Amino acid sequence: MAKASWRDYLPQDGRAAHRLILVREQDAQHSGSGCCGRLGEAHTDLGGAADYRHSRRLMEDVGVIYREARAAFPQLVVEVVDPRNTVWLYPAVWQDARAANRSARACFASLRKAGAAVAVILDGEVLFSGRLPGTQRVIETIRARLAAP
Repeated sequence: MAKASWRDYLPQDGRAAHRLILVREQDAQHSGSGCCGRLGEAHTDLGGAADYRHSRRLMEDVGVIYREARAAFPQLVVEVVDPRNTVWLYPAVWQDARAANRSARACFASLRKAGAAVAVILDGEVLFSGRLPGTQRVIETIRARLAAP
């Protein structure tokens, strides 16, 4: 069976669905240390290697936003993507922005901000990029954008 596309969730009355894209890094070790541990620790001769706490914290923050958005907006299609997945991310942002009748200039502005380590994108518009405010502010901003004509 083919994987469902977000288009499969379009309302039956022909209205376009809204899509929220949450950008965050996947929990992965890029040091080549494998599954058994990280390269180096403070007490080893290898020295202190990155422990990926910063990525884990962002992942948790985006997870809270994901759960809150799903609860507050059940009609919203929500996607979570790694910023390094540019083959999917950039065409999706462009397509959503154009579907929302944004100008080419606005589309390119969204593309510039979409690939940050963390971002919140609604219908091709980057609401937050690089740093996230509190979850409630994100949800309120989404609510305001969905209510706008």
